[in-house]
Amino acid sequence: YHHLPGEVLPPAHVVLNPKQEGDTYPEPMLCGSGVAFKLVQGILSRNRFSLKEGKEKWLLDMVGLATIADMVPLRGENRVFAHFGLAVLRKSPRPGLQKLCRKMKVNQRYLTEDDIGFMLAPRINAASRMDEPMAAFRLLATLDEVEADMQAAHLNKINDQRKGLVASMAREIKKRVQSRMEEREIIVTGDPRWRPALLGLVANSLVEEYNRPVFLWGREGSNLLKGSCRSDGSVDVVLLMNEVKDILIGSGGHAFAGGFSVSEGGVHTLEAELTLAYRKVKNKSTISNSAVIDRRISIDDVTWETYKVIEKLAPFGEGNTKPIFLFPNVTINEIRRFGSDNAHLELNFLNGFGKKISAVDFFSRNSAHREIEQGASINLVASIEKSMFRNFPELRLRIIDIV
Repeated sequence: YHHLPGEVLPPAHVVLNPKQEGDTYPEPMLCGSGVAFKLVQGILSRNRFSLKEGKEKWLLDMVGLATIADMVPLRGENRVFAHFGLAVLRKSPRPGLQKLCRKMKVNQRYLTEDDIGFMLAPRINAASRMDEPMAAFRLLATLDEVEADMQAAHLNKINDQRKGLVASMAREIKKRVQSRMEEREIIVTGDPRWRPALLGLVANSLVEEYNRPVFLWGREGSNLLKGSCRSDGSVDVVLLMNEVKDILIGSGGHAFAGGFSVSEGGVHTLEAELTLAYRKVKNKSTISNSAVIDRRISIDDVTWETYKVIEKLAPFGEGNTKPIFLFPNVTINEIRRFGSDNAHLELNFLNGFGKKISAVDFFSRNSAHREIEQGASINLVASIEKSMFRNFPELRLRIIDIV
């Protein structure tokens, strides 16, 4: 797996983790499924067990799904897993995957890394967050069409419930922290009623809104307090947690995200200790999480020819981000809000040939986006993408910022 090994390794005959000290495997950032697949490859190199040569490639749908969803850097072997994983996913015969795609109204033949990150992965992860992990396993492993349909409907339902709970928790936390927000360098809060499995999602939304590291905790079981943390890019959360390990029972993760457990006594000093630790290590562990504009182009350059060049660099994700473009001084022809509670934003522009070019921002939180007006001239920062909504190919922009 891609998390750092702890000081004490599990009591096992074999520990597979390419990040272990002294490990010589050339790709240290494989996700858990990637490590499992390498084990399969290693076993099959010694004994095929009557499995046809190359048959294991059909397992790459799961490896690619996990590699993209787990946000490991899409470089080296991970890039290979993501590329061929998507190719297999688009043809995968798994009934559960097919049924889930239909529930989401996503065409399996055109699955992209964005479909995995925003549609498939949240529903599969809902099993462990809202129910039990075996529900996701049954969906992906079953060969029975009826069971596949039932499991897909179940995951879709509990994912909707998960979204409601996350939104409710986020609102409650915002009320708690708003009063002292100017003086807070780091957000630390918790509640025994909160479900730890959901706290990472809530932390993500708070980091986006307040641009500060976030540590949240809840209760799992009868006594254990567990939490999740996310970085805004100003600090490596693993280094930060190492500074307060005296009050933590356990911790782990990577630079931008992690998890921890804390004792009943330690939780009372957690905020103060983390704040002191943050002041100590923030300048020593700064990590980059800012968008870099790759090129300044015109709205007239948003063409299928341009997209074909960009597409050669896919799949995109952590460590291989989509090219980001600056569109200077573009005039907004139309503004539209859509979706539940008008949460999404669409801007329309006209290119030099009179053709409409759309730019979308899903779950727009940026206050600057709410103040723009039709007819205004803006500097738009966006990426170019292909949408297959309702199986119709459309070229559009994905808004990153308006400056």
